[in-house]
Amino acid sequence: MIYTPDPQYNPVNQAEITARTKLAPGITMAKFLGGYGDRVTLDHIADKQTRLQLAKQYYLQAQVVKFIADNTGEYENYRMVVAEGLYRPPNGVTLKKDSVNYFLSTGQAVVYELIDENGDNAVSKTFDFAVYLKDTIKYNKIILDYDSYDPNDELNAQIIIIQPEVRPPWIVDYKMEIETRFNNYVQSTNEFVEVLEI
Repeated sequence: MIYTPDPQYNPVNQAEITARTKLAPGITMAKFLGGYGDRVTLDHIADKQTRLQLAKQYYLQAQVVKFIADNTGEYENYRMVVAEGLYRPPNGVTLKKDSVNYFLSTGQAVVYELIDENGDNAVSKTFDFAVYLKDTIKYNKIILDYDSYDPNDELNAQIIIIQPEVRPPWIVDYKMEIETRFNNYVQSTNEFVEVLEI
């Protein structure tokens, strides 16, 4: 399908793509440049076309963030924050195509966490939120990702949203797939499974 971006925020209409490039009201490229405590820059991307393609991919993610920020319903007291954004692989490392890290490196994927009003990961609400996103936004794949890697033995929940590759000029094909993972192992495909305890 042909996607029609808002002309005001269409990256194609920008003179240059930087961390300050606006993708939606109040949302810039900087939002997706790494997660909290793990920021990266665009300095390693010199090619203008590569930067433009990255901005197009993040434009799709920005629309998801905007949609959630504008929500005044059940999730208005929650924030969706970027836990992992642009991934820059170490020198000499070749990423497996179609892996999450590959999609993070192309801008197609962003890892989000749902944060409650106390600033904590809203593990118990993340399942419902993933179901809500599944039914309200467009995407290539949503992964509901649980892990128990926290040294405090606390369960962590994240939502990975993978968008389709934007082909010139603005062509996207949404697969609308879902998956659940626990500690990086697939638990289910085509459905979300709630993990409540380790």
